Amino acid sequence: METFVYIFLLVGLAVFLGRLAKKIKQPQIVGEILGGIIIGPLFAFIATFLFHEGHRIYLFLSTEYASTKLSSIVELAGIMIMFGAGLETDLSALFSSAKHGLLTAIGGVILPFSLGFLVGKHFLNLELLASLFIGAAVSITAVALSVATLIQLKKLSTKVGMTIIVAAVLDDIIGVMILSVIMNMSRGEASFSIRHIFIMVLVAAIFVIFSVLLGHFGKKLRKYFRLIMKSPQERFSFFILFLLLFSIISHFAGLHLVIGAFLAGLILGPFLKLSEKQNLGNWIWGLFAPLFFAWVGFSVQFSLSAFGMPLLLIVAAAFIGKILGAGGGALLSGLKPVESLTVGFGMNGRAAVELIIAAIALKSGVVNRDIFTAVVFMAILSAISTPLLMKLMANKITTPVKG
Repeated sequence: METFVYIFLLVGLAVFLGRLAKKIKQPQIVGEILGGIIIGPLFAFIATFLFHEGHRIYLFLSTEYASTKLSSIVELAGIMIMFGAGLETDLSALFSSAKHGLLTAIGGVILPFSLGFLVGKHFLNLELLASLFIGAAVSITAVALSVATLIQLKKLSTKVGMTIIVAAVLDDIIGVMILSVIMNMSRGEASFSIRHIFIMVLVAAIFVIFSVLLGHFGKKLRKYFRLIMKSPQERFSFFILFLLLFSIISHFAGLHLVIGAFLAGLILGPFLKLSEKQNLGNWIWGLFAPLFFAWVGFSVQFSLSAFGMPLLLIVAAAFIGKILGAGGGALLSGLKPVESLTVGFGMNGRAAVELIIAAIALKSGVVNRDIFTAVVFMAILSAISTPLLMKLMANKITTPVKG
C-alpha cells in the first residue's frame, strides 16, 4: 500500500507544479522536480521537529526507505521516457549528427572528469579513489532529463537535439567504462586490464550498431508486421516486450537500461501508428515522467555541513567541465557557437547514474557523508538548471537536421 501512497503523492504534486511551471513559462520538469523536493527533503525537515527519528512518518519520508518501495518503478519510468524519445527520433537524422555527437561526447567526458579529479585530489585532499569517483560523477550525463526537456520544448528533431542524443549514448559507453575500472579498483580486483576494457566497449558497440542497423532495415518489414499484428492488444504487448528485451540486453552489454529502451523506440518508431504513439505518449508524460523527475527531487538529502567548499568546488567542476567540454566538442564538430553552447547546457543534466555512483562510493567507505551530499546536490542543481538554461536558448536552436 505504501508504494501507491508514494506514487499518489509524487505524481500528484509533480503534475500540479509542472502545470504551474508551464503557466509561468518555465520548463515543466523544474516543477516536477520541485514537487519531489517538497514531499521528500522539505517534509522530512519538518518531520524532525514533530516526530522522533524512529517514528513511522519520519521513516516514510526517508530516501533509503522509499527506494525499497519505488526503485523498480522509478527505473521503469526512466526506461519509458527514453522509449518515448526513441519513438520520436528519426534514424537518418541520428546518422547525420554522428560526427557532432562523437566530438561532443569526448569533450563532455574528458574535461569534467579531469576537473572533478583535480578538485578531489588537490583542493579537497581526498584519496585517489575518492577523487576518481568525483571525476566519474561529474562526467556522466542524465540522458533522460535532457531528452525530456528537448521533447517538451519541441526541439528533439533539431541538430542540437540529435547531437545531444548521440553524445549521450556515447557518453554512457565511456562513463560505464570509467565506472567499471573504478569499481574494480575499489574492490582491489585486478580485472581492470586493457583487455577487459576493450571487450566491454566492443560488446557495447556491437549492440548499439546492431540495433541501429535493425532499425534501418526494419523499416522494410513495416507492411508485413501490420498484416500479422492486427489486434491493438497484440501490438501493444509486442511493443512492451520488445522494449523490455532491449533494456535487458543493454544491461548485459554493459550499458544503462535506458540506452536499450531508446534503441527499442528507435527501431519500433516506424511500426507504430500515430494513434499508438499518442497513447503511449499520454502514459509516458502523464505518469512516468512526473514520477521519475519527482523522485529526483525526493532523493535530495539536506545537510548543513555539505554547504561549503566541497559543494562549491564540485558544482564548479561539474558545470564548467560539462558545458565547456561538451560545448567545445560541439563547436569543433562544426556547430554554430549558439548551438554549441546549447549542447553544453543540454549535456549538463544529471541526477541519475551519478547518484548511483555516489551511493556506491558512500557505501564502500570511499567518500564521507559530506562529499556524498555535495555530489547529490550537484546533481540536483544541474537537474533543475538544465531545463531552465535550455529554455533560454530554445528560440535559437531552430536548425533542423538534414536526414
